Amino acid sequence: MQAPTLKRRTRDIILLVILVLAMALPGLGGLPVIDRDEARYAQASVQMMESGDYINIRFQDQARNKKPAGAYWLQSLSVKAFSDVENRSIWAHRIPSVIAALLAVLATYWGGIRLLGRDSALIGSALLATSMMFVFEAHIAKTDALLCGCAALSLASLAYLRTKDTQSKARGPALVFWGAMGCAVMIKGPILPILVGICILSLLVWERKATWLKPLGFWLGPVLFFAIILPWAVLIWQETNGAFFTEAIGGDLTPKLIGGHERHGGPPGYYTLSTWLAFWPGCLFLLPGLVFCVQAGRGTNGFDTPVAQAARLLLCWSLPFFILLEIIPTKLPHYPLPIYPAWALMAGAAIMTLSKMDAFRFWRRFGAVIFASISIVLATALLAGEAYYSADFPTWSFAVLYVVILLCLFSALKMWKGQSQPAFVAVIGAAFLTTMLSYQFTLPSLKELQISKQVEMALRAENIDLAQTKILSTQFTEPSLVYRLGTHILLGKPQERLANLSLESGDIVILDRERDETEGYEIELMRALKANNTCLQSLSIVDGFNYAKGNKVALDLLRVEICALDESSVASVVMMAIEGELSPATRSETPTTTPDP
Repeated sequence: MQAPTLKRRTRDIILLVILVLAMALPGLGGLPVIDRDEARYAQASVQMMESGDYINIRFQDQARNKKPAGAYWLQSLSVKAFSDVENRSIWAHRIPSVIAALLAVLATYWGGIRLLGRDSALIGSALLATSMMFVFEAHIAKTDALLCGCAALSLASLAYLRTKDTQSKARGPALVFWGAMGCAVMIKGPILPILVGICILSLLVWERKATWLKPLGFWLGPVLFFAIILPWAVLIWQETNGAFFTEAIGGDLTPKLIGGHERHGGPPGYYTLSTWLAFWPGCLFLLPGLVFCVQAGRGTNGFDTPVAQAARLLLCWSLPFFILLEIIPTKLPHYPLPIYPAWALMAGAAIMTLSKMDAFRFWRRFGAVIFASISIVLATALLAGEAYYSADFPTWSFAVLYVVILLCLFSALKMWKGQSQPAFVAVIGAAFLTTMLSYQFTLPSLKELQISKQVEMALRAENIDLAQTKILSTQFTEPSLVYRLGTHILLGKPQERLANLSLESGDIVILDRERDETEGYEIELMRALKANNTCLQSLSIVDGFNYAKGNKVALDLLRVEICALDESSVASVVMMAIEGELSPATRSETPTTTPDP
């Protein structure tokens, strides 16, 4: 396996960087903050900067004891470097995910060269850069793109450790391995150590050799690992008296292992099916890649050949952890992301094998049929989403998605025939067009889904100073509303807020007219406000679809104002509302509106 020259490596790296940026940058600023996880991470990072407390993680007044502080620190650093905390610029929070995506792709290329050679490494890295879930995570401000970057770096380090001719120079990769592991723990806890532990254990059982692990015992590696995680671990233990670890393990990790935590359950087979969409378009080559690694890993042409060792590492990195994810009841589509680098290299190896010989006939044709079907469904779903949720989607998007479908059908046909390289070029083109259309145009145009953004725009249109105005929203409580309107916004259960209500003239109340209980809640609000001779004046109504809960909303934005009606008139209006003599539409105009005297 001839090593590529420095000139070729430099050219490959430049191409991969351009590809990653072309996939990750479109829509980075135009896509509004996404509920719920991204909004929670972004808001918690904002509160770190506002308070100056970078140890405790909080969402409003609640401790967020779920994941370590690594992702929050990176977001805070990015916002301070490229924006300002008062601007609420979500793109600045997302830059660490873009950089992590670059790291993941370049680390996959670095490790892939050692495992499979330059061509397979380049192709595999390109497939990783264009895979749908990877691109999505590169666009949002949370932990998964960061974890994938650390995972790819760890996989590449193990690839170098397993190569005999680098054992004398293995301390460098070993230090990279321990550094990546430490960063991964600071980002998402024990997920990557679990993956790596299962991988190494599987390799030891399969190969019954452990000498290649010796460089990991170099003392500076574990010291680096603990130097990364211990300072914050000690401080958060002292700050919370151990509550962070109790809640993170007992309240977040353990429930995911024993049940469908936070209604995110799914049966075994969930990832087997969702991978066809999440790893699109690389899924076209995934089945041949798996077959290639199984055949090579068995050692038909020699158990200790470089290709056999590479295949076993890729299989042990991906399959045992994938099976574990299928068994665990809690399921989300992005959970397999740390094994995507291995899948991408498998797919790259299959493409290069098919370019030289006719192989994997059944599996490549089976995969081609599924890929073509999934691609048509994907394009149709994008068009349907535009037509239903956007009033101003570009009509030329139909032509773009038509080209995408043609490219996908072309690549499926080429794969059916065993012509893998034209198929690869076609799917890269299809992925680029789909990403550019989706993130730059389609998703930012779905106004009906951008409820929090519309609320902010409506309030600013009324010249309301969001930073100085008390806002009460106990029915629509998505984290994106807090990020948009400010940390001080009052959420929580309606009855709890009513019991301690202290609204004054100029404050804002948000009611959801789509809820059945709003009528009674509004009457109680009016009674509570009556003590201060204040009423509610409707400013505007924001209609939309709350995708986090799957229901429509009609948010009535009301301002607290001094009542112009006398006491008897207010009592009369309240009684009319109680007796059901006013419709909701009329009620928003008459009882809550203060007419001019």
